[in-house]
Amino acid sequence: MAVSKANLRLVSSKPEPADSGDRAYVEELYTAHSAALCRYIARMLPGGRQDVEVILQETYVKLLRQESLQHLRENPRAYIYTVATNLVRDSLRRQLRRRSEQHHSYDDSEHESRTPSPPGAAEWQQNLGRLKQSLLELKPVVRRVFLLSRFEQMTYPEIAETLSISTRSVERHMSRAMEHLQRELSDIL
Repeated sequence: MAVSKANLRLVSSKPEPADSGDRAYVEELYTAHSAALCRYIARMLPGGRQDVEVILQETYVKLLRQESLQHLRENPRAYIYTVATNLVRDSLRRQLRRRSEQHHSYDDSEHESRTPSPPGAAEWQQNLGRLKQSLLELKPVVRRVFLLSRFEQMTYPEIAETLSISTRSVERHMSRAMEHLQRELSDIL
């Protein structure tokens, strides 16, 4: 079985291994183990083929940067797989850190339902019934002034013109309506 050498060249700020024999030995081991190592890394990484290639390249570079190849010569396969495993772990830790930095905490106030709860809806209906009852207790002209002001958003001069009464009368009717409602609905206002 013919195995082609990897066409990888290292450009580093660290010194190269002492002799070219060490470099040739690392390249030979890399070539011999790269296919199996690639499958091994792929099983550990959740990413695609590109992530596997990056870890494979980093493994090769790390082996080339070793000052002493004694551990590599004693048990080459175990040493190469250990280096690759450590690089995969480092990569996964970096990914987790990036995810945690992008994490936004869950805030209940941002996700509250706009729909009232059944007890809240029942209380709302009860209070609305009390408001209607209190409004019915008002004289018709006072009730009409209040409704035009609060529900139709009309100004006092507009109400006076609509009802053909003075602005001062509108003010008096509104004052009576407000006093009555505050007295009747003080526990919910």
